Amino acid sequence: MRVSLRLTTVLLSSALLLAGSAQAYNGGPLRNVTDLMPQCAGCHASVGKEQLRVEPEAFAASQLVENKHYKAIEDGAGGYKDMSPADRQKLLADVKAMDENASVTLAVPSTALRPGQEVQVTATVRGGHGVVGVWLMESDLRLQGRAIQADGWVIVGAPRVSGADGKEQTKWVDSRGPGLKKNLNSALIFDQQTDLAAKKFAEGKAVWTLRAPQAPGAYSVVACFQYGTEKASSVGHVTTAAGAILPRGGGGGPSGHIKFSRIITVTVQ
Repeated sequence: MRVSLRLTTVLLSSALLLAGSAQAYNGGPLRNVTDLMPQCAGCHASVGKEQLRVEPEAFAASQLVENKHYKAIEDGAGGYKDMSPADRQKLLADVKAMDENASVTLAVPSTALRPGQEVQVTATVRGGHGVVGVWLMESDLRLQGRAIQADGWVIVGAPRVSGADGKEQTKWVDSRGPGLKKNLNSALIFDQQTDLAAKKFAEGKAVWTLRAPQAPGAYSVVACFQYGTEKASSVGHVTTAAGAILPRGGGGGPSGHIKFSRIITVTVQ
């Protein structure tokens, strides 16, 4: 009996931990104040199959927004089962509008760099609601891409982040533990507000200072953009008994989406 009770307690604790982890990612990985990559966002849906091009076809198809998110809304599955057909239709239209208007672009110097030369790289994002994230990477592969530092680049200092109001935000890097360096490949942008009715989509920017790799060669640079799609919709969110506002599909649902900028090749010589 004691063994059974202990096993039940362990299983219950594990379930609560997993549930808490899923809820914690609603609104961004606020506790993971470190270098970030899209692999950790297993619940997110991919916008575009190119980011999954090296994965088995069936698995890649299952991760696309059309199959992982849109279809769940259409079918009334999971968190969407209690919605009326009209509300599901509206939510689907709103989510598609969020994707159609979401974008991420990367500005990188076009001239060849000297080994160790310092340059500024700017990622500009549009879309999402609440908290959005942008990561600087060396590949646009969702599951196999690495942080930009893995390819020889050095991030100099903290990224400079600004939101839709144009004002600088330091909340993300200020959340780092005392004494830890703030030269992260990741940036969260807070308080992004999208107005679907007015077709006004939030914008933001993150600027990194990089030191070029020491070895001559051609280097790929790309930005990954992660954003939510449901909370901006009037039928896309629910409020829990504790007062937390969650996307309609749940804190661990597929309403978070992943996009990449186009790859830019930088020459070091």
